[in-house]
Amino acid sequence: MKTTKNAYLAKLTEQIQMKSVKVGKNLEGTTPPSVFIGRWSYPKVYAGPMMSTEMGDTSIMDSPESWIGQNKTQEEIINYRMNLVRGKQLIKIDDLENPFVEKLQDISLASKSIDSEATFGSKPTGASFNEEITPHGPSALIEKFDIDAVRWDKQLEKSFYDTD
Repeated sequence: MKTTKNAYLAKLTEQIQMKSVKVGKNLEGTTPPSVFIGRWSYPKVYAGPMMSTEMGDTSIMDSPESWIGQNKTQEEIINYRMNLVRGKQLIKIDDLENPFVEKLQDISLASKSIDSEATFGSKPTGASFNEEITPHGPSALIEKFDIDAVRWDKQLEKSFYDTD
């Protein structure tokens, strides 16, 4: 028997063609100011960037607050999410000096999308579309990850450095 949430999701998407982006072991693209932080295996969790194969401003792909104002359709929103590749590494939650964690911090505080490059341990596969988590496209462990210089959002930066 389907849960109410699952039944609603099935009804909502029964007419929509959902295709996830296909990528190889190397990905050069843009990262919206968005990261993934998992919840399994605490106190070590999977964390990583949400990357797009597209270049340029991809912030709309993970910006629910702008979808309503721009009257985005359900199909457009699902398409945005299914075109995000989830890179991940297993990170100890208190390992804040980790260079990978510092890059994720830069991404989450960024004022706009960031050019990025990733090398995965294997070709990203699968996709997530269920009632428990936000949809995303394929996923794989990241072996190497680089981002361009990042300009932090001024208000987020102020909050970050606030010690009160």
